[in-house]
Amino acid sequence: MLALALALLLASAPAEEEAAEACTRWDEAGEPFPICFDPGNGLLVGVGGLLQGGEAAPEFRVGILLRTSRTSRSKGTPWLNTHRLLTTEARSGTPRRSLTTTLYEGTLRRHLEEGFILVPATRPVRIPFPFDLSLALRLGHYERRVWEGPGWTLETGRAALLLDPVRSPTTRVWLGLGPAASHTLRHSREGMVHELSPFTTLLLDAGYETEDGHWVTRATVLAGWTLGFDGEMRLRAREEASVERLLIAVNAQPVWLRLSGAYVHADAGIAQKDDWSLSLGLTLRAGSAR
Repeated sequence: MLALALALLLASAPAEEEAAEACTRWDEAGEPFPICFDPGNGLLVGVGGLLQGGEAAPEFRVGILLRTSRTSRSKGTPWLNTHRLLTTEARSGTPRRSLTTTLYEGTLRRHLEEGFILVPATRPVRIPFPFDLSLALRLGHYERRVWEGPGWTLETGRAALLLDPVRSPTTRVWLGLGPAASHTLRHSREGMVHELSPFTTLLLDAGYETEDGHWVTRATVLAGWTLGFDGEMRLRAREEASVERLLIAVNAQPVWLRLSGAYVHADAGIAQKDDWSLSLGLTLRAGSAR
């Protein structure tokens, strides 16, 4: 067992050295500097302009990004996890002042190299299962749209079980699709409204990052029915997409140019209206150098 572990360590060492060397350059004085970055790690700070409902406003973004991986002790399969903590977007200016913040949002993906389903019949049958499994979580998503008047929206929690047919062994590529359950509170002058989605909503979460982290794309689609405590079913949908391109890195702190867009159907704010927005700005992820 010790010999096997030593052999695996020696085999992985050259690959790690090659990856580190490919992401490092040296200046004229012989000092190394990184050229690869991980968009899923670091302290996020962003600034830009937002066009929402035909009105423009400045936008500010902050958050904490963290990626982790571990191997299951029982099965020996890797978990590839992405965490986003205290992500906040603030939009100032008289026309469209708003605040959106999320305590926690994460995706926990279990990568299965040879997934299968066992059917315990008289003669057990093993059926191939060509998917990775992901658990997408979001807790404490708060939204305050000042121009709508007194009131706020709080999604207390959302959980989705996603199937990923891409089955990438890294966190750079993912494509998850599956049912989601959520609970939302909407508070206005008329009082408090509860909304439940008991796995009557579908969530699509997809993204791609180049190996050096210079290009980053992500798209999410949420669509389905929510159930109010009065028994009324309501159809809602949300689509968001973004693309980022690395511009510069100042003292190994990378800055991306970010273009994003979003469309909401019957789910925006306390009035549950349709809405759309476009955003262009700069994003710094401090501490994301590889």
